[in-house]
Amino acid sequence: MAQTTRLQAVGEEEIVEPEVRVTTAPAKPRASQAAMTNLLVLSLRALSQRAVVALGSLVDLALIASAFWLVMTVIAQPTTLQLVALAGYSLFIIVALWMRRGS
Repeated sequence: MAQTTRLQAVGEEEIVEPEVRVTTAPAKPRASQAAMTNLLVLSLRALSQRAVVALGSLVDLALIASAFWLVMTVIAQPTTLQLVALAGYSLFIIVALWMRRGS
């Protein structure tokens, strides 16, 4: 019992893969590569040191900003207790910053 089908077998064509050409970049002299690597390491080291100094300054700025925010919050209707607390907090910040500086 042979069945007839409308599907036809498509000829198996030979698939030709394109040629792949491998090109290499011209090799740089090792001395200039080492010099570029040293320059990159030096610049990254300087950048990281600046970032650490900036983070240290941000702590000082955050302390001063917190004292300023408290003063601006209390300034509308201050009580004696609030003024004494602000003076104590401000003194604490001044001492903390003075101790951080090592002076």
